[in-house]
Amino acid sequence: MGTGSVVKGLIVPALLSILLTGCWDKIELNQLALVSMIGADIEPESGIKTIYYQVINPLSGASAMGTTGGDQAPVYTYKISGRSFGEIRSNVYQRLPRRLFVAHYKAVVVSERAAEHGIRDIVNYIEVQQNARSSIPMLVADGSISKIMKTYTPLESLPSDSVESRLRFLAEDSLFIGKHIRVKDVSERMQQSRPVVLPLIREAAGSSFHDSGKRAAEIDANKGIFLIGGGAVIQNYRLAGRLNENDMIWYHLLTGETGEQKIMLKVGGKQVTVVMKPVRFDQAAAYRRNKPVVSIRLDLELSTSLATESIPRTWEDVEQLEREVKEQITDGLYAFYNKTKEKGWDLLGLKETVRRHLPQLDPGSAGLNDVDVVINVGAKLLQPGSINQPF
Repeated sequence: MGTGSVVKGLIVPALLSILLTGCWDKIELNQLALVSMIGADIEPESGIKTIYYQVINPLSGASAMGTTGGDQAPVYTYKISGRSFGEIRSNVYQRLPRRLFVAHYKAVVVSERAAEHGIRDIVNYIEVQQNARSSIPMLVADGSISKIMKTYTPLESLPSDSVESRLRFLAEDSLFIGKHIRVKDVSERMQQSRPVVLPLIREAAGSSFHDSGKRAAEIDANKGIFLIGGGAVIQNYRLAGRLNENDMIWYHLLTGETGEQKIMLKVGGKQVTVVMKPVRFDQAAAYRRNKPVVSIRLDLELSTSLATESIPRTWEDVEQLEREVKEQITDGLYAFYNKTKEKGWDLLGLKETVRRHLPQLDPGSAGLNDVDVVINVGAKLLQPGSINQPF
């Protein structure tokens, strides 16, 4: 056995022992099944519940650091069913030879049919556990949850690490994902009678990899992975509809998210790549002409530093870009708001805004159709492109 293998064999248990300090109460490390990700499904007709536990394989050398070694699979997925989620915790030991440890899993995925049936039981079950993980993100499967929970990913040996890092980067470097996607966000929004938008996760085109060795040997990183994009609108604990990727941009702009979005817009009749970043967001309500009016103020910082098309070269060009970007963003925001209003989705939290700013109004008198919305967008170009003339 090489020195590297010996060192790896010592490091992994050490890391895990630090991770588990104070959590496992005299249970030996080699008696635990460390869960990294969970999937939940509900069969509508029978009501049978199913949990997919993605368990880290300690023999592979996989750890919370995402490292792996040898030819062992980094995780094993156990599929356990029962008449209730509580019953599953006993049924799991018909297959699992170690004590289930769920204190550090990083994501929960619910099936599309479970979301349509209702996720109240799933949310409640997560929150009532002694080591509840209500701060973890919740995603909705767009397609087979079984395939998603049995797919290996490139670069990150643990699929849960891949999900966690992608959600983080998407929230920072785009407006495709927001920060309010945790289990506790779902619970809070439902208690407020407000919808929440959760990320959709789906298989990419092509066969998924159920063999970690084949995954590692495949040069095409786009083949057989899962993708995160679009949103599932959850209202009253049920799937009410979907948002596409463009919808997600408008939604997150109108709800105060702070990601940075690169987008193609038409300026002066030409397509230009613009980087836009929200720098100010305000939402207020006032009573005008016998009805509540919610005002939304959004200021955007613009950059053409990534543009290789048409570059503004004069002050007149800059003013034209700011004006036309402002107009297109405003039109897109109003179109999105009207779309959600027609569907009866209060995605912007209008009723809560009216209640907070106009407490004297009867809460039942401020339905979506009773509230006017005024959107004001400001756009300022602060980082122009660095070349005068594109090639």
